Amino acid sequence: MSNLSLPHGLRHVLVHVTLGTEFPPAANSASDIALLRSANHAMQRKAQGVEDAFLFVVVGRHTLGKVTEAVATYGFPNATVACIEADDMERRLEMGEEVIQGEVGAAVEMWMNTDHIGAVAHFSQDYPDTEFWWSGVEHDDNVFDWPFDGGEFAKALPTSHLSKAATWLTILGYAVDLHATQACGPYALGRDIAAAWAATLCEWLHGFEAASGNGYNHFESELSTVLMPSEFFLGFELARLSGDDLESACDAADADVDGLPIVAMKAITADKRSELRDALSDFFGGDSALFWALHSVIWPSYADDYPRPMREALSRDLGSADYEDLANLDVPWRYVSEGWCDEADD
Repeated sequence: MSNLSLPHGLRHVLVHVTLGTEFPPAANSASDIALLRSANHAMQRKAQGVEDAFLFVVVGRHTLGKVTEAVATYGFPNATVACIEADDMERRLEMGEEVIQGEVGAAVEMWMNTDHIGAVAHFSQDYPDTEFWWSGVEHDDNVFDWPFDGGEFAKALPTSHLSKAATWLTILGYAVDLHATQACGPYALGRDIAAAWAATLCEWLHGFEAASGNGYNHFESELSTVLMPSEFFLGFELARLSGDDLESACDAADADVDGLPIVAMKAITADKRSELRDALSDFFGGDSALFWALHSVIWPSYADDYPRPMREALSRDLGSADYEDLANLDVPWRYVSEGWCDEADD
């Protein structure tokens, strides 16, 4: 999925950073041509009804007016500009002065939290000619028929993902090919399956919270049953997955008949975890990219003390030689690569 053009309903959120060198780049240079191609692609996507968002952060002896004019000349249809004045910047960077990196991170953080709070990190190949400092996707349009209110879905998510509920639903719809599922079966069954996938995603994101050490797994099967339009589907799936009659299933789960929907929901989400993991990994372009999408929601890299381009930040974390760093990432990495782990139940 990540090697294809981003599907309708999502848009790119991209950050470009220039440190010290001239902006705009010299005419006909590799950087200049790359920006021209990216702007052309952005205009083509706008003509198709999708307007990607760009932030240009330029550090050095530049004026806001000059940089804004240059970006407009390229033709980016939806671009924001931030200038950070820094004299003798190349020398300061060589000396490892942290203030410049910190100011870049702060500028990106402000833009993200103000205008693109719903964005999720995504290593897209849609703009291959230009190296972007940060890239992500966010919800742009409703393209799937979900049988529940988006607010109910958001309530079932971990707090860290609350603002990204619409984006996650759109990602989920494409990852599990919901359109194909709904086209092949009765309307009611398609809505039930859609709700089951949404509930599984809620549980899976809660599981990562626990596996990453950010908190306990607060997934509430009772809350997620609100997403389900059909109690019949819950009962049918429980009987199918448990292989027992409903009375035996209740006894096994130590629940009465009133608790059957919760028992059923637990069985359904547990059954779909592995398939969901595979689908999300394919959408994001691999386990590493999926790990980073989840990890960076909790710990955004653009605002830490040493902000780096997103690919460098991922390589730093997963390629660290520090034993303690690797130990801290062991459980969440196993969770993402395997689909679940015992620590996710805590």
